Amino acid sequence: MPLEHLQERWHFHQRMNKKVWNNIHRLRNIALSNPSKQEVLDALHPWRLSISLRYNNTFSYLLLGISILLLVGSTLYLYQTGLPLLLCWIVGIFLAAYALLSIDKQSEVEDMINLLQDSVFQSQYDIKFSEFPTIDQNIAMNQTYMLAKVTQGFPCLNEGNAGNEIAQYAATHWHIDGHNYPVLLLHYIAVSEIVIRNQKGEEIRKRIETPRWGACVFDMPALALVISSENVNYERYPVRWTSSDIQFNQRFYLYGQQEFELAKNLSPLRTLTLANHLQHMKGRLVFHEQMQAFCYLSRQNIFECKKPAKNITDVSQLRGYLRTLQAPHYEQMQHSLTAIIRSFRDENLLH
Repeated sequence: MPLEHLQERWHFHQRMNKKVWNNIHRLRNIALSNPSKQEVLDALHPWRLSISLRYNNTFSYLLLGISILLLVGSTLYLYQTGLPLLLCWIVGIFLAAYALLSIDKQSEVEDMINLLQDSVFQSQYDIKFSEFPTIDQNIAMNQTYMLAKVTQGFPCLNEGNAGNEIAQYAATHWHIDGHNYPVLLLHYIAVSEIVIRNQKGEEIRKRIETPRWGACVFDMPALALVISSENVNYERYPVRWTSSDIQFNQRFYLYGQQEFELAKNLSPLRTLTLANHLQHMKGRLVFHEQMQAFCYLSRQNIFECKKPAKNITDVSQLRGYLRTLQAPHYEQMQHSLTAIIRSFRDENLLH
């Protein structure tokens, strides 16, 4: 009987989706327990229960199709019948509403995958979101004050004429040659407004948001220096300087405070290091002499992880994706800045 078949499909729909609901709840508990990457992988295998992460909405779509056929059919064939047409419309609308409400959204699964991805990302790269790195263990630090100090100190974080926003930040430490460098990771948005005219000659304000990602590295030499892939005008760095490397001058702009300091600190070896490791930069590298830090900003999203080759539909695929998780832009930035840190910390090159 058709009615019995529909009832069977409904029960199957309920059973399958309940298993997915339970899996989502279990995954949420894993993510919220602040686990390490290995703890996440261990929790995902063996799973023992159903591993499905894809909702079965076949019955809901079938019911929606029936309701549409009922509404269209009754309108075409019962349009002069009055009460029967009204009853068919009521039943059709009820079925359509029920079908739409019973559709389970796959976005719930995607949100849970992103939550676990963030958890593994933080563990794998030793990153803590919404925290400021500890610069001095002996000094109590106000995170809000320190973040404001950094954003106000670096001109590359104040390029918006209508606003400047730190959309996301995180703390980490890079261990390089026995030294521990505090690092603040940033997602910065420069908000600018420009005035344009429409076809009628009326002035219209257009809002432009320019996102950039990067890092502020502390415990660096006290240098005043800007390397930029674009021409900039920073009041703090008024001196434009050219190196002896013609190719470097064609790709980058150099600024500082005093010519002799630039000539002393930008040795040919350092210039070569900058050229080799900033070739992917579409932004700025700014050294601040008072904060003894530098800020690197570019267009690549360092918080973005490599996407899976195909949609994740079960726990086994999720585990495989998390096991091989990569953030290629972050790794590239860390590799490049590590070489620059080594170059500028080399005491043999300071004079």
